[in-house]
Amino acid sequence: MRYRIIFSLALSLLIAGFSQAQRIMPRLKEVSLNNLDFFQTPTANWKLTGDVQASYNDTTLNTAKGLGVLHNDFSRSIQNKPVHNLVTKMEHGDMMLEFDFMMAKGSNSGVYFQSRYEVQLFDSWGVKTPRYSDLGGLYQTIKKGNGMKGKAPMKNAALAPGLWQHMEISFQAPRFDANGIKTADARFIYVKLNGVTLHENINVDGPTISASFLDEKPYGPLMIQGDHGTLAIKNMKYLAQDDLKPNLHDISYQYFEKSATNLAEAKTTKPTLQGKANALDSRLAPARDKFLLVFEGKLNIPTTDSYTFNSLFSGTGSLEIDGKKVLEAKDLFLNGTPVSGTTDLSAGEHAFKFWINKDLDWARPGLSLYIEKANSKSIALHAAASMPERSPAPLIAVKAESGPEMIRSFMNHNSRKLTHVVSVGDPTQVHYAYDLMQGGILQVWKGDFLNTTDMWHERGEPQTATPMGATIVLAGNCPIYEKPITKDSIADYQYKGFTLSAGIPTFSYTYKTLSIKDKIQPEGKGLKRSINVSGEGKEKTMIRIAQGSSITPLGKGLYSIGNQAYFVQVSADLFPKIESYLGQQVLLLPGGEAIQYQLIW
Repeated sequence: MRYRIIFSLALSLLIAGFSQAQRIMPRLKEVSLNNLDFFQTPTANWKLTGDVQASYNDTTLNTAKGLGVLHNDFSRSIQNKPVHNLVTKMEHGDMMLEFDFMMAKGSNSGVYFQSRYEVQLFDSWGVKTPRYSDLGGLYQTIKKGNGMKGKAPMKNAALAPGLWQHMEISFQAPRFDANGIKTADARFIYVKLNGVTLHENINVDGPTISASFLDEKPYGPLMIQGDHGTLAIKNMKYLAQDDLKPNLHDISYQYFEKSATNLAEAKTTKPTLQGKANALDSRLAPARDKFLLVFEGKLNIPTTDSYTFNSLFSGTGSLEIDGKKVLEAKDLFLNGTPVSGTTDLSAGEHAFKFWINKDLDWARPGLSLYIEKANSKSIALHAAASMPERSPAPLIAVKAESGPEMIRSFMNHNSRKLTHVVSVGDPTQVHYAYDLMQGGILQVWKGDFLNTTDMWHERGEPQTATPMGATIVLAGNCPIYEKPITKDSIADYQYKGFTLSAGIPTFSYTYKTLSIKDKIQPEGKGLKRSINVSGEGKEKTMIRIAQGSSITPLGKGLYSIGNQAYFVQVSADLFPKIESYLGQQVLLLPGGEAIQYQLIW
């Protein structure tokens, strides 16, 4: 065991380096699951239900009457019969898709973009080295010879069967020329599972195994595999993305070296250089500093819509379209912070004027200008070399390989920055973060341990550490439960340090006349927590072992917390009390006896 305390003093604000401009948030359209009208002639195995529950050992999903959840009521009689797949009426090209899903133990399914390219859905809980056939994998292509052999996810971010999981996918359709000849493969821009990136920019050279079509087209319906295993889906949202094709032309530029700082001054002096330009390009300014660079020209917009422009540069400047200011940096505009503006534009040609004044000798050179709309990707209007490449911040990660690791840091939790946090990592790849002020578990995760880049890189101003796996966020509050309570913390809970046994910490606290020992350690596919209370009044003390929007008994001491977000397992002969608390529910055990329970996810 090595215990690291990280102190990171920021003497001034960190000035960030250049990065791609911030994007507008895409507005995804939610699929109504109050009926099946979104899909083509669903077979009888596809049903709508109001709720789904299961334990991590269940091979089926238990449902309740209602609407809002899509359930594949799989049976062996339909296995390997593709007619039972679910296909949308909607056909798509480029598309963003996100959804929540639940799988039973051992279940298997998949989502096929354009009914051709599969992202695997599979019960991969506990798999150490995932393959392309595991959850989030990209399946093998049918193409003979040198076809894609399948792409395994970079990490296993799978949760336990019976828990709701979240997937986000950005898909780019294959491209074809005017004669229908394919010019670019289909591509998965990203695949994310439970907040963890599994793939980035993976080309798929043809339809994958079990695709509905062997050819490739610009458009096709989405398909959900129904003939392989049990599956539930909710909160399904999508965004069909236009292939935005704006065009800049008739571009001229003027360069003023130390002779003008704004457009008014530029009108009274002769430019140092001027001429025609092929694109917006910072390299047209020979000097690194003390110059004004002005571009004018025409912007062709293909469709009438609301457009957002994002730009990065150092100094001051603005973009005008048809004489209207769309974005402007009036004061010192530090490199790395994008400026943004939105305007409505009709289809056709528009006059633009874009200028920057760089007078910061210590700031990086370069300029960028991006355009996008709500249902498109961000498109660069500048030359690629106009924005110099900046080396990304190196990943500074802490691993827990030879033994347990403890890292002190700040950590963000439920929109709050907590200052007394310790993250405990274990070689079993089961980790947790813990609030020393409240004795509360903040979040748990599996896989890689901790990203400490924001603590150690450059000045380390944020001072925060971030889990590197798929996190389950817990309430993070004090285990001592007292009524009446009007706030979610206890002021008199006092941290008294910790002791180590085989590298595993046991935290000590006092509260009024009570002393509390709190030990958390990996066990099985989760964490075992042991809480011992001693002192006067312990028999009347209640210990909070879980808190969430809902708590549901599943039998034999197993409870699902927060609508199947994670499980809590207690001894089958214990019967914890469930009580309402500040708009949520809590699971309680008396503190008179030693308490043990397990967190499973």
